[in-house]
Amino acid sequence: MILGIIYFFQTNYLDDFYRKSKENTLVQVANNVAETLISEDADNYFETVGFSNEVCVRVVSNNNKYNNPGACILRNVDNNTINNIYQEVQNNQGNKMFYNFVSFNGFPNAREIKDMLVYGKNIEIDDNSILILVSSIITPLNATISTLKSQYIIIALIVIVATIVLALIISKLMIKPIKKINDESKNLSVGKYDGDNINCINKEYSELNQTLIDANEDIMKADKAKKELLANVSHDLRTPLTMIEGYGEMIRDLPEENNEDNINVIIDEAKRLSCLVDDLIDISRIENSKLVLTKSQISIYELVSEVYKQYEKYCEAQNVAFKLDVNDSLKDIFTEIDVNRIKQVIYNFINNALNYNDKENQEIIIGVEMIEDAYRVYVKDNGRGIEQKDLVNIWDRYYKVDKTHVRNHIGSGIGLSLCKELLQAHELNYGVDSLVGEYSKFYFDLKACD
Repeated sequence: MILGIIYFFQTNYLDDFYRKSKENTLVQVANNVAETLISEDADNYFETVGFSNEVCVRVVSNNNKYNNPGACILRNVDNNTINNIYQEVQNNQGNKMFYNFVSFNGFPNAREIKDMLVYGKNIEIDDNSILILVSSIITPLNATISTLKSQYIIIALIVIVATIVLALIISKLMIKPIKKINDESKNLSVGKYDGDNINCINKEYSELNQTLIDANEDIMKADKAKKELLANVSHDLRTPLTMIEGYGEMIRDLPEENNEDNINVIIDEAKRLSCLVDDLIDISRIENSKLVLTKSQISIYELVSEVYKQYEKYCEAQNVAFKLDVNDSLKDIFTEIDVNRIKQVIYNFINNALNYNDKENQEIIIGVEMIEDAYRVYVKDNGRGIEQKDLVNIWDRYYKVDKTHVRNHIGSGIGLSLCKELLQAHELNYGVDSLVGEYSKFYFDLKACD
């Protein structure tokens, strides 16, 4: 488009631009001459300025002080013609631009001049009327315009060819990769994104492709984990249902088996089943943003002590040393939380400690320690610990450190992911410290009420 605009102006208005430039030059030279007439060396200046600007300069005065006949065509004009020019200038209030001045017979070789501009300027110096004439021959530009047209045609052809080549290169380097990324991304939902075979030179395309590759890997991992979760949950559902059904039929068919121990088995398995269903419902609510927190104030001492009392008898029956490490001063420190949800977090921490501790002298500590301006509630065990590479993923919903499914003593097996969601909903800091073969310590930090 820019090339076309240049071509249009150069071929249609070049002659006008050239003539206008010449006019401006004549006016500028005449003004410079007028300012220089007071110099004693004015004649030399006329020659210099005429040569440098490719113009002819003549100055005529009443007292003949500045008359300079010279060699250029303007200086050989007869007196009658000069008088006529003077009158034209006077009639035009001191200056006049003449075109095609060959109409004046006073020009020698007038027939040989195709086109000429003459600018006249009249000034007064010491009561002396002075006429300044500046002229320039206009060179025909037809040949120049024809040459420009030919050049622009050649340039246009070069530009067109270069544009086509550039378009092909851009298509190969940019369009094709993004098209292939788009085509491959359609299979992303089923984990079949083959981004490794896409060659991207552009940095942004490479980053986009790598992002989709990572997303594909995450989708595949999530899909695999969901399948594992479904299998594990199905197992955990089937086991208590089988136990409930078996003990129920036994009590029905064998009246003598209707005793407290067998009934307690049915009750425990029903509780396990209820716990699993509750966790699944909570996760579903969180995913659908329907989890509502009901906050109230409770002392940190009371919160931890109540959980301790609920597990104390159970741990004693399981031969687990269950200890409470809470300072009495925390009885006066209150925090604002959804008490039931935070207790649910602590339950899961304790269940996790019970399920993954294979030592004979099992020990679990539930306590509170001061960390800067927060109160850290923690559950620490002396179990198998967690490897460093697993600590980052331990909170993921479908992640399992132990890939072999073992039926949990307590809980649903998806507790830590639920803990993460509940703690994030409370906007609480949380984490885990562990040393393989030594201990695991799960924690979260509570803020005291103002």
